[in-house]
Amino acid sequence: MVSYVVKKALNNNVVIAVKDKYEFIIVGKGIGFNAKKGSRIPENKIENVFIKQSLGESKFDIVLKKIDSKIVGICEEIIFLCENELGIKLNEAIHTSLPDHIDFAFTRIKKGIKIENPFLNEIVALYPKEYKLAEKALDMINKNFTTKLPKDEIGFISMHINAAIERKDVNDTVEYMRKIGKVMEFISSALNKDIDKSSLAYERTVTHINFVLDRIKNKKTIKNLLLDSIKKQLYNEYDLAIKVAIKLENLFSVSVPEDEIGYIAMHLKRLKEL
Repeated sequence: MVSYVVKKALNNNVVIAVKDKYEFIIVGKGIGFNAKKGSRIPENKIENVFIKQSLGESKFDIVLKKIDSKIVGICEEIIFLCENELGIKLNEAIHTSLPDHIDFAFTRIKKGIKIENPFLNEIVALYPKEYKLAEKALDMINKNFTTKLPKDEIGFISMHINAAIERKDVNDTVEYMRKIGKVMEFISSALNKDIDKSSLAYERTVTHINFVLDRIKNKKTIKNLLLDSIKKQLYNEYDLAIKVAIKLENLFSVSVPEDEIGYIAMHLKRLKEL
């Protein structure tokens, strides 16, 4: 039986290995500690395997050439953590996009550029499981590097994890969050108040808007039995909800049903009373 042979250690727990003319990323506790090129990896130490490529240059090789191998290594540990806790394999693109992002974050910090994530509260509301994993990821990164990344990075890492789960480009996730942020800014302006983004009402509104868009996308109809009552009792909020619906239609190229507008009005009422 052919064993994995070490080509390069990325850190104490991650190595690049060769087997049957293919290259692999191998994760295992202590697997890279004092690992020598050409040494064989004991099968019982292997916790996760990602097939990198057949021999020859790939996107991953380009990342390895320009990014510190320690950054690549910690990202592989993060990916393994996510896959292990989620019970799924993430989209392969994260093996290059995440280290590229973390390297860029370190570069900005070293240049004295402040990292801010304007969508942090929206991300917490929409991607709670990704956010929890990203919290652990940030802790792993900051324990292994002298340069420390701020809390705002949790949001950016969350978006990378979400994109990998949904098997889409991370830029699509970023663009979606940007549009959701615009909707919430529109609501804040229309209500003429600064809404507490950490409030439960704000979180519920963001989550509800996401559900509205998901239902429209999947052509799922929802009946609002309170619609007539909402129009009569919450006429101001309903009028504003129509404007929010128009904003959603313009940003996401969708058509928002009247029943959904009624539910949006109810959330606007809660935000108004904060």
